Amino acid sequence: MGRLFIVILTVLSFISLDGKGFCQSINFSYSSLIGIQSPLWIARDAGFFKKHRINANVVYMPGGQSVVQEMLTGRLQMAISAPAAVLQSNLRGTDFAYFGALSNRIDLVVFADKSIKSIQQLRGKKIAVGTAGAAPDYRGRVVFEKLGMRVGTDVVFVQTVGGQPTRLAMLQSGNVDAVVLAPPYTMEAERLGYRPVLEYSSVLPHYFSSGYFARRKYIRDNPRIMENTVRALLDATRYVFSNASGTINFLARQLKLKDDAFVKKYYQEVLLGQIDRDLYPDDKGVEIFLEQERKANAASAKIKKDDFFDSSILDKLRKQGY
Repeated sequence: MGRLFIVILTVLSFISLDGKGFCQSINFSYSSLIGIQSPLWIARDAGFFKKHRINANVVYMPGGQSVVQEMLTGRLQMAISAPAAVLQSNLRGTDFAYFGALSNRIDLVVFADKSIKSIQQLRGKKIAVGTAGAAPDYRGRVVFEKLGMRVGTDVVFVQTVGGQPTRLAMLQSGNVDAVVLAPPYTMEAERLGYRPVLEYSSVLPHYFSSGYFARRKYIRDNPRIMENTVRALLDATRYVFSNASGTINFLARQLKLKDDAFVKKYYQEVLLGQIDRDLYPDDKGVEIFLEQERKANAASAKIKKDDFFDSSILDKLRKQGY
């Protein structure tokens, strides 16, 4: 009897009740305070998760390795992350898979002190990139290698915590010579008079940069939760493209931005070009990412897209006309 009671409590801990019926609960993390991750916030705040009977606890969790560890404990069910940490963890025996692409573009830009006018002038300089292994650090190593500049030898990557506001403050204080930023902080850096000297996308125009992932076992064991979650994310993504004023309001609130004209410009000129409309990955972008992984790690030699991306839910919903 005691064991049965514990089982019942465990089941109920993953179920909540709203006014219309049962919702199934999940913990879902995002990795950075940037607008490109807005579909997840909108799915929560605009009610798309609730519409599809999902009670999503959306939490901020920077750093790919931290996300991986939390998911392995079972405390976290789904997350947004760049692909490097996910693939590298799978090479060590885990079972992660992306079930949707968030962006097939790199939105990172190196901003420098006003005295630096070219990429070559970054040689010997200190660049604040955030946490080790996160997107600015990982992709930056790929980008600078393609430009013939080795990290640690030709340029110095400074690891930081606190996100983009901290990096921008470090540039303002003179503690570093340059920083890696993503929109809308790139626009704030320009407003402050700093110079964009390198866009990562100019070196890597195609690149699977981030997506939604979970453990394959969780995907397999929870088909209804997964399908309803993807429906909610598709709804939220469509909202971004169809509801400018609503999206701008969500962005301003989540990112704590008070300049309406600034947020509107960011939405129109930046965000719409970054988010993937149908959650499918760009095959060319995935291959470029894998090409870099194969160079860095011989264990990646035989990895293919299907080894870490599961499009079965998207395929099913597409056939249904969703």
